[in-house]
Amino acid sequence: MSRPLQSPNPLAGAVLAVLKAAREPAVEITTAKLAKLLYLADLEAVESGRTQFSGATWRWDDHGPYDHALMRAEDWVVESELVERHDDRNTEHGSYVLTVTVDIDDPLDAADMDCVRNVVRLHGGKSATVLAELSHETAPVIEARAGGEPGGLLDLNRARRRRQVEALLERFRSRRRTWPPQQDDPGVGDALRTEFLKTRDALRRANAKILGDQ
Repeated sequence: MSRPLQSPNPLAGAVLAVLKAAREPAVEITTAKLAKLLYLADLEAVESGRTQFSGATWRWDDHGPYDHALMRAEDWVVESELVERHDDRNTEHGSYVLTVTVDIDDPLDAADMDCVRNVVRLHGGKSATVLAELSHETAPVIEARAGGEPGGLLDLNRARRRRQVEALLERFRSRRRTWPPQQDDPGVGDALRTEFLKTRDALRRANAKILGDQ
C-alpha cells in the first residue's frame, strides 16, 4: 500500500515526483541532475499551456537552472524518511544520489505527473553535464544569458510565447502551400510603358517652360 503525502510546499512535492518517476524505470537521480530535470518538467508544462507546478523560482548559472530552495526541499524529504541521500564518488562533481525508499502516492496531479514521467523517460538517463547543455538551449536560459550576469531570473513564459509564434508561422506556411501560384499580369508592363511615352513629351515641355521662366 502506498503512503499518502503531505508535503510542506509545492517544491518538496515536485522533488518527490521526480524521484518517484525515476524509481519506476530505475533511473539514478543525483542532486546535480534533479534541478535540471525539474526545470525541464516545469518548462514542458508551460509550453503545453499549463502553469509551472514546482513552485521553484528558477535562476541560471553556468551549471544550469537552479533555486537554492531546492536544497531545503531535499532536506525535508530526507528528514521525513521518504528518501535516502548518499554520497557516491562515482557520480559527477561528487553529487549525492537520491532514492525513494517507500511506496508513495503520486505527489502531483495526473497531468503534472505525466509531464514529470515524460521528462524522466526522455532525459533521466543523461548526465548532469548533458542536461546542463540541454537547458542552455531553452528559450528562457538563452534570453537570460544574453541579457545579464549569472543569477538572473528565468522567464519560463518566454518558451510559451516562442511556441505560439512557431505555431502561427507553421499555420501560415501550411496555408501558403495551398495558395495557387502567383503570376504577373503580362499586360501591366506594356500599359505602363505606353502611359510613360504619352506623358514624356508633356513633362519635357513643362520642365522647359519652368526653366525658361526662371
